[in-house]
Amino acid sequence: MQSVYVGTAWRVVLRDLGLDERAVLRRAGQPAGLFAGDGSHISLDAFYALHQAAEEEAGSPTVAVRAGSILSVELFDPAYFAAVCSPDLHTALRRLAAYMELVGPFSLTASSDDRSTKVRFRCKYRPDVVRALGLSQLAFLVSLARRATRHHVVPRRVVVAGATDELGGCADFFGCRLVSGDGYDLVFDAADTTRPFLTHNDEIWQTFEPTLRRNMVEADAGRSMSDEVEQALFEFLPSGRTGMADVARELGVGTRTLQRRLAAEGTTWLEVLNRTRERLARHYFASTDLTPTEVGFLLGFGDPSSLFRAFHRWTGTTPGAWREEARRAG
Repeated sequence: MQSVYVGTAWRVVLRDLGLDERAVLRRAGQPAGLFAGDGSHISLDAFYALHQAAEEEAGSPTVAVRAGSILSVELFDPAYFAAVCSPDLHTALRRLAAYMELVGPFSLTASSDDRSTKVRFRCKYRPDVVRALGLSQLAFLVSLARRATRHHVVPRRVVVAGATDELGGCADFFGCRLVSGDGYDLVFDAADTTRPFLTHNDEIWQTFEPTLRRNMVEADAGRSMSDEVEQALFEFLPSGRTGMADVARELGVGTRTLQRRLAAEGTTWLEVLNRTRERLARHYFASTDLTPTEVGFLLGFGDPSSLFRAFHRWTGTTPGAWREEARRAG
């Protein structure tokens, strides 16, 4: 399972938000010294719990957009400086996307046409993003655009996962109504993505680029083949592409090389495929109202009976019984 680094930047943000650090850590089930020293690496689940705890401690989802708008030199981050030194938002998004693709479990994708640019923030290793994290990332991008251009950029569209009933305060920040969807998306007007950044500075970019590239190379070298396969399967499964050849082609290796590298990590193609399917199945049945047939489709099973057999092998029970028990426990 992927880990996420948390350090002193969290202390700065929590202090600026007026939140008690120890109270947030206690809610998240984390030790009081988590952010001390050089910080810590925690699991993805623990990272989500940390964001959820901050929102609960604040008592309002608007804390997420406030967190995302805290852009400060105290939060020293080469990726942020690379973005803010860009000539425009289009370039900044490209730099951030390239960095996030190799560093950490999250990704940013941007697609453009003549009228707009759509940006999506997601997790590479699980289908959900906790609301506080998703909102803060969207707020960060809008704040970046506003601060770098000194123009009140208002996105065309803001999409968040789940209900939007209690997010009126967040809508005020973005300047538009929030739309319920299956993830966290922003749509910028084309004119805003090409609006010049007043913070553009190629000299500073040249200063931070080597650090960015080194971090990206180190992160790439540190990722296991099983992590790479899981990420590819996460994207391929809903389209029914569950073959080793498809994944190997996506990763730019041969099937024998893929098998050999998985074996060196003590696992196999089938084990990674089943592990990914099981984790996604548990998520879908615990967090959504999708039917077994729909879940089977998303997991790339050819027929519902295949999902039922696999799920019973994983859990010893049926999807319906497991879902009922999971919701009672939650």
